[in-house]
Amino acid sequence: MHVQAITYDPTLFTDELYQRALLLLDPESSARIKRFYRREDACRTLIGRFLPRMLLHARGIPLADMKFATTEAGKPFIASYGVEPSIAYNVSHDNGVITMASSANTHNPPAFTVGVDVMKVRIPGRETFASFVESVGDQLTALEHRLISSAASQEQGLERFFWMWTAKEAYTKALGLGLGFDFRRVEFDPALDVLRIDGTVPRGWRFNKFKVTQDADVYQGVVAEFVGGDDTLVVSESGTQEWLTVLDATVFIQQAIQGLSS
Repeated sequence: MHVQAITYDPTLFTDELYQRALLLLDPESSARIKRFYRREDACRTLIGRFLPRMLLHARGIPLADMKFATTEAGKPFIASYGVEPSIAYNVSHDNGVITMASSANTHNPPAFTVGVDVMKVRIPGRETFASFVESVGDQLTALEHRLISSAASQEQGLERFFWMWTAKEAYTKALGLGLGFDFRRVEFDPALDVLRIDGTVPRGWRFNKFKVTQDADVYQGVVAEFVGGDDTLVVSESGTQEWLTVLDATVFIQQAIQGLSS
């Protein structure tokens, strides 16, 4: 499993770079990106489209042969013929970070069972921390509420909340489910790094926690992947993370243009 995180600063991402990259995408992707009202949203989506393409490029797949599709629930997957071994991937973005988790996953093709979610650690808008938690409180379990309210500081409470939320998102994205999944069925204890589904630790899963810094902002993310077997492991964000690569968006897109144009 590998996670690639792209840090995006709109002031450094020029219009020329955006237009050059747009020309390399298929007409459907290009048209979808152009429909965004805000250029920042368009650029984040653009970067997200290039992440799996560069994954295939590294496998020697020509741009013209790169095909993608989605499940009925909308989960994207690689539909190119002859990609061996199979590649699972999932993309997430929030504000200044775009991430992709990829894996040589063999469980539940064609979209496979891997999901990633990343979020900026912040209180949105002008809300207080208490009102923010209350606004999503019906998606938290009683234990999760206690862990947030018993935090030693607001910063710790916010960190715990985002570990919970990204774990829930990553798990449901790994399953390839559409909207309507009850987040209270997923309970994550970030103090002990224990995740439960319907009150029970699931079998055969691995959850990797990670952090990315973009300027002064901190982002937290979780990758959920079904790997088989009887054990479930939560990998802490501390320590060496050889499976995580961080790259600047301008550098990444320049490399993509050069690689995919040849």
